[in-house]
Amino acid sequence: MSARTSSIAVAALLLSIGMGIAAFIYQKTTQVREALAEEILEQQHDVSTLIQEYGNVLVAIEHNRLSDDEASVAAMKSSVAAAQDQLAQMRSNYSFARLDGAAKAHAYVKPIIEDISQWTTNGLHGYQGDDHFILELSSKRMRDRFPAIRSISTEITAVATELITEQTEFLERFRDSLLLLLFGFVWLSVAIAALLIRQRNLQTQLAKDQETNAQKLIDAETRGRLQAETALLGSEQFLRATLNSLNSDIAILDKEGIVTAVNTPWKTFVSSTHSSYTDGGVGHHYAAVFRSTAVTDEERDGIAEAIKQITEVLDGKKEVMFYEYPCHRKEKRQWSLVSMYTFYTDEDRYAVLVHEDVSRRKQLEERDQRLRAELAHASRLSTAGELASGLAHELNQPLTAIAHNCDAVVSSIRTYTDIDAELVETVNDISEQAHRAGGIIRSMRHLVRKDTSDKLPTDINELVRETVRLTAPEARAKGVKVILRLTDSLPSPTIDPVQIQQVLVNLERNSVEAMGQHNSTIKELTIDTYLNQTGHIEVCITDTGPGIDPGFAEHLFTAFQTTKPEGMGLGLSISRTIVEEHGGRLWIDQNEEDVTMFKFTIPAG
Repeated sequence: MSARTSSIAVAALLLSIGMGIAAFIYQKTTQVREALAEEILEQQHDVSTLIQEYGNVLVAIEHNRLSDDEASVAAMKSSVAAAQDQLAQMRSNYSFARLDGAAKAHAYVKPIIEDISQWTTNGLHGYQGDDHFILELSSKRMRDRFPAIRSISTEITAVATELITEQTEFLERFRDSLLLLLFGFVWLSVAIAALLIRQRNLQTQLAKDQETNAQKLIDAETRGRLQAETALLGSEQFLRATLNSLNSDIAILDKEGIVTAVNTPWKTFVSSTHSSYTDGGVGHHYAAVFRSTAVTDEERDGIAEAIKQITEVLDGKKEVMFYEYPCHRKEKRQWSLVSMYTFYTDEDRYAVLVHEDVSRRKQLEERDQRLRAELAHASRLSTAGELASGLAHELNQPLTAIAHNCDAVVSSIRTYTDIDAELVETVNDISEQAHRAGGIIRSMRHLVRKDTSDKLPTDINELVRETVRLTAPEARAKGVKVILRLTDSLPSPTIDPVQIQQVLVNLERNSVEAMGQHNSTIKELTIDTYLNQTGHIEVCITDTGPGIDPGFAEHLFTAFQTTKPEGMGLGLSISRTIVEEHGGRLWIDQNEEDVTMFKFTIPAG
């Protein structure tokens, strides 16, 4: 009766502990869900308030631009200050890592509001803060950025919904798991109670069975001894079958270095270079057998070093060794890995000598190292592009100021009849060069920016002229003359101008670099545009460089294939992909004079 009472008490205790743990875990999980909901609401409130303040600033600027009175100016400054206060009050981070929408909105809006505050307070080059141009520039910048802010808000809502859904699904799964856990505790409690009740009966039965088990144990030991003797008789065959099933070249050595057993791959490895060791060198010293496999001097040096380390293992100075050495042949590059492990038997000490061909792994390591270097180069190019974009943005402002100031000077001096005409022409030339420099900078910004525009009807001739302006400094530096033969009245294809501009820049720079590297006598880069027989717009880029090696031409558009010492081999591969995505094709051709030409087509419709 006492045993049954104890069993019931233990079962009740286990069940109580299980229910307590389940309740505690459920309470903590619920707290996490509530905390998530609270932070989601707080983030959405912060972002919504920030968007509202952003809109208030935009409305205040528009009202000031239209009204231009003191009240509207005060309202605009007040709205800017309110937006800055909201930015200062927003949290920079949250407990949940994926709730980074407020941080994105803060990081995106802060520089805009700071620029608006700076412009409207201190103005820009040649303009006061309340000037109509400043207000219009501020309004345009805020309108241009507003869709991105709305996109961040939408993304925040999507992330919040996704997190809440995940937490809900997790709690549902947790509830099911909790029920299973409680069921398990109930089952365990009942099982323990039943086992305790049966314990007393088993103790009595155990005493009766001990005598019988003792006799069974004696019989089992007798059978085990017979089985062990049988296993020992087949151990050698088992060892040979095991060794032969392995792909590596393996030999078993005794403590003196004599080969006692080998597998089939080792026999093939040894007999392929020395016919006297057809059995793999069993019964011979390993050093003589191993040296017989060398073909080249490099391989002999590697084997000599490996033998030194193997000798240290056999002498007991260390238990294992690993040594990797090159053994390149004329037909291919290859590497070998030699390793040794020791083991002991009742009779003596032995060692396992393993020879492996690791050429494939070494080739993959070299390829990975090369790819890492190329990826690092790509990262540096990306960083340079971002720096160039920022520099273009900074240079555009003083160029705009120069152009406006020149226009103002021309407008002022035209009223005077005694002004020197050469002075007027000089000022006009300054304004024209400033506008030209601004156009080049805008083209460069379009080229390096990450977000490309949608496809739209584009004048292909104007796009060619724009890319020539971008590559003109490099062409002048290398003494290359650029010749344009553009067919007028071509259709305006619907393309992504930034991507096609990238193709043109790649092809033009390749031609300029080819002529510069080989010091061509005549350095001319010719660009033709025309409508071909199939109704496609065709662009042909011809240079007077050394041409393309026919053996390399078939791999020219393959990724990571390049003839430049510092090149990555991605330009032509990316260019072909861009052209094919536009429905055209890019190829290399030669004319009657064996002049290499790069051509690509674009559908005219």
